[in-house]
Amino acid sequence: MDSFNDSIVAIIAIVCMFGAPFIAATILGINWMRARHKERIGLINQGIIPPNETKKKSTPNRFVSLRNGIVLVALGIGIIVGFLCAEYLVIGQGNGFWMIASSIVFFLGLGYLVYFLVTQKMQASKQIDEYEQE
Repeated sequence: MDSFNDSIVAIIAIVCMFGAPFIAATILGINWMRARHKERIGLINQGIIPPNETKKKSTPNRFVSLRNGIVLVALGIGIIVGFLCAEYLVIGQGNGFWMIASSIVFFLGLGYLVYFLVTQKMQASKQIDEYEQE
């Protein structure tokens, strides 16, 4: 009988852990939709056309994609070099963690430096192009 009570307690705990946040989120969502609807109806009753709340699609920032690409490539190179140094260099024997961590940090720093230099050149060439068009 004791194991049955333990099972019931476990089931109730799991249901409460997942069910309570779901129910709370549902109630909050419904209340938010009702408040928004009342606000829009109030504006319409006053003769005000409510603004369209659809978000405009933003143009993707190419610099963010460039940064992420350079940093991920540098991260991959750092991991590979770290494993190779830890495996094949005498200084890496027994210091595998430090060799891998230091090479990752080093190559991430190089990646950010490359990103900085590339974007600096891109912005400089953009300014030159704008100057020549004037």
